[in-house]
Amino acid sequence: MKLCGVDTVDIEPGDVHRWELSASAPSEPVAVPPSENEKFHLDAVRRHRAAGWLALALEFDEAVAVDDLTDALRALIDRHEVLRCHFVADGEEYHRHCVPAGTVTVTPVPAAPPTGGAAGRLAEGLLAEIATACSPFTPLHHFFVAVRRPTSTTLIVAFDHCYVDAYSLAVIAADLADDLAGTPVAQPASYLDIRTIEESAPVVAADDPRLGAWGEFLAANDWAVPEFPLDLGLARGETADVHTDIRTLMCTASARRFERAVHAVNARTYPALLTAVADAVHDAGGPAELATILPVHTRWGADDRRTVGWLVGNAPIRLSARAAVGTALRTNSTRLGEALPLARIGLTPVYRTYADLIRANRNDVFMVSYVDYRKLGLPEHISTRQISSSRETDGAQFWFWRDLDGIHVRTRYPDTPVAHRTMRRVLAALDARVHHIHAAEPRHRAG
Repeated sequence: MKLCGVDTVDIEPGDVHRWELSASAPSEPVAVPPSENEKFHLDAVRRHRAAGWLALALEFDEAVAVDDLTDALRALIDRHEVLRCHFVADGEEYHRHCVPAGTVTVTPVPAAPPTGGAAGRLAEGLLAEIATACSPFTPLHHFFVAVRRPTSTTLIVAFDHCYVDAYSLAVIAADLADDLAGTPVAQPASYLDIRTIEESAPVVAADDPRLGAWGEFLAANDWAVPEFPLDLGLARGETADVHTDIRTLMCTASARRFERAVHAVNARTYPALLTAVADAVHDAGGPAELATILPVHTRWGADDRRTVGWLVGNAPIRLSARAAVGTALRTNSTRLGEALPLARIGLTPVYRTYADLIRANRNDVFMVSYVDYRKLGLPEHISTRQISSSRETDGAQFWFWRDLDGIHVRTRYPDTPVAHRTMRRVLAALDARVHHIHAAEPRHRAG
């Protein structure tokens, strides 16, 4: 899997095929309320009149038959009920509805003429269509398109963020690959069942240690939601278009050396990357303690791992910078272990308890994410890309990922001269930090 932004995508021209989705039965109300993530997202969609979406591009080394693609897309929609759901707004409330399984028709639209011109222009046009097609308030408003050539096919499936997270796209990629290959796909755990279990969980008590840990984190950050601490050229309240930087930090061999080096000091890859970020930000003028939020998938059960849906929690962490390598890795490994359980309680009790104290100085929360796609069952013979929607921003965010080709990072930040200068320094320092670890001789690995 490769991560992209809308400003970094090219699609080779070819014959463009689209699909329309319709249902032979009306959607039915479902007594499963929106999750925190869904509620925040739906509020934002209504406020900004624009939806955030996620897209998956799959590259096949053959001209896949349109009928085969149609069958695979239909199976995908039937298999994952969240893709048949939508929300109906009623004042400040949202009610979930779902189209019954087996009633969805996926119809190929007559092929457009061969598309000429640059790959970037084709991508730009298709991505613009995604922005208008995907919606959480209309049933079956997803976007399916294929670009077929004599010896290859690009299939793009896009969904409003309400229905999918990054993990979901890996599940969808595996499902589509298996369906096209004729490999049986097991029915996954129901997203709505998972949500029902979440809703039935006991209310978090006021004396819950996890809630207290959230309070300690926020108090240490002067009760402010974490924001990127360096100057990006924007005053509070200002935003700018997004710039996306994507780079490979380590090839496959370097990633293995990096992993061995951090294991030698009883640490792991994830906290080592977090430590590298903290050090890089500090090197560029940031604090010695870096406050950030970690998105954490909440598929806690083994049966949940093939479920599509927005199943992400938030873990708060303060990262130590500038200590000796081994010391910092051990410290941040411990802090990560303490932070991850805090994602289990959700944000509702946090805001309920500390609402009068919490303040947000920026629109965008400073977040650092990590996904090891080697563990998610992606098809090895098909190249896949995750494409994220673009919007204006006032902060910087980091997405690390590991795949068979190594360890990579995507950063998004404002497209301003100051932000470019700042992030060049940060990313150069990040490169240097990870190189220092994976290039170290074995006798020096203890830091």
